[in-house]
Amino acid sequence: MDSSSAAAKAQGSFTLFQGVAYGLPLLSITFLMGPVTLLQGIYAKHFGLALTTIAMVLLIARLFDAITDPLIGYYSDRYQARCGHRKPFVIAGALLFIVSSWFLYVPFGFDPAKGHVVSVGYFLVWFLIFYLAFTLFEIPHMAWGSEMARDSKEKNTVYGIRSFCFFLGSLLFFAMPLLPWFETSEFTPQTLKWSVLVAGSLMLPLLYVCIKVVPNRQTLSLMDPHAGPPQKAVPQETPRAVIRTLFTNKPLLVLTAAHICTGVGSGMYAALMFIFVDAYLGLGPQFALVFVISYSLSMVTLRLWFVLASRWGKQVTWIAGMIPVVIGTIGTGLLSPESTGWFELLVCMTLVSSGYAAFGMMMPSLLSDIVDYGTWKFGTDRAATYFSLYTFINKTVGALGGALALAIAGWVGFDPTVTDHSDETIAGLRLGMSWIPMLFVLLSIAFIARIPITGHRHAIIRRSLDRRAASAMKISSQPSTTFVVGDLPNKPDCSKSLLQT
Repeated sequence: MDSSSAAAKAQGSFTLFQGVAYGLPLLSITFLMGPVTLLQGIYAKHFGLALTTIAMVLLIARLFDAITDPLIGYYSDRYQARCGHRKPFVIAGALLFIVSSWFLYVPFGFDPAKGHVVSVGYFLVWFLIFYLAFTLFEIPHMAWGSEMARDSKEKNTVYGIRSFCFFLGSLLFFAMPLLPWFETSEFTPQTLKWSVLVAGSLMLPLLYVCIKVVPNRQTLSLMDPHAGPPQKAVPQETPRAVIRTLFTNKPLLVLTAAHICTGVGSGMYAALMFIFVDAYLGLGPQFALVFVISYSLSMVTLRLWFVLASRWGKQVTWIAGMIPVVIGTIGTGLLSPESTGWFELLVCMTLVSSGYAAFGMMMPSLLSDIVDYGTWKFGTDRAATYFSLYTFINKTVGALGGALALAIAGWVGFDPTVTDHSDETIAGLRLGMSWIPMLFVLLSIAFIARIPITGHRHAIIRRSLDRRAASAMKISSQPSTTFVVGDLPNKPDCSKSLLQT
């Protein structure tokens, strides 16, 4: 066994059981993220808030994320470097997420029979806490997954399992109105209340399994005769220095551009989809069933995207996934009440959700490869910082896209509480839900094709990191400074030549 292989063995490799345990909390998390896609319609139809007011709250929340997301990523990386794991962040985020979901989805003191209206302040405060809790969980959890897997295929497996749990959690939520004890199959405030009760009861056992089974990041001991007392090797860069390294990481910038375009398109589509189906097409009672079937079919395609990624690469697979998204988005924009039944809606929603399933797997897997590239180039593991950028963009561009779509619908005078709509309001609704999102998705393809980190290049990076770890292992037999694998001294910057290999 050569030195790099020894280092790889020392770092450990995840098992399939650990991968499943890692993804389990996502069942509860995404069970409660599902209502967010309907929240605009629920708060407008049942809780008395205007679409333009909801759009304003979404924008304020994204400004809040601009502060909290990078801070959580930064301090999660520092805690990981000191203690070798991120579990306190994951646990605190998951528990706060359940509490905030209750107050957001079950407004305190709201009684529809008495005509109560939820205040803007109440909605804003609990919406901010809800997303803060999600961020506390999501960023460290995604970084933890990157640390479990070493090579590009393992990363596909880890994030493939994570995507499956994500889809399954959403599927469970959207199947709730179909249960026999609900009076209607439409989504109502009662549906949201039961979603919190179910997800809350699932969270504790699933989180316990994850924390017990999934291993911590392993460390190596490094003897430094000049180091003094044993201590953890903690990155000492200032936040400004960390930000500077992000902006000098070319693969990360290209990936981010692709992510922004995809996110804006999906955010606009999702924000108006339920309103379009319920208030215009008149298929609100069938929406839950259609969504469940389309999501079930999308989960099946995860295996297809995994096979394609293993054979053709992640970039090609991501581009292939965007093709059904474009077709389904166009098809949705052509639907009308006179010619549309649940089957036509099902076809369009299945195409869109299947394509975004490819995005959900390939995007974090590619980012995990770029985390290794950043570790190799800059000498410090900043997995949580990278994934904080991912979650910030996910929420920000999705919300900005959603706010833009809602603003367009509001500006043209679309009213989700009535059933009679003018041609102008429907044209504005289609513009915000289909035509503009389609253009953003097409633009994303141009950036996806330019992402330079391929499977071959990642293998070169991984071997280089293993050799550095092997060098550290050679002097690890004496009492020493504890050294986290990946937090290695800077090497000469040959990143440009590597990317041109």
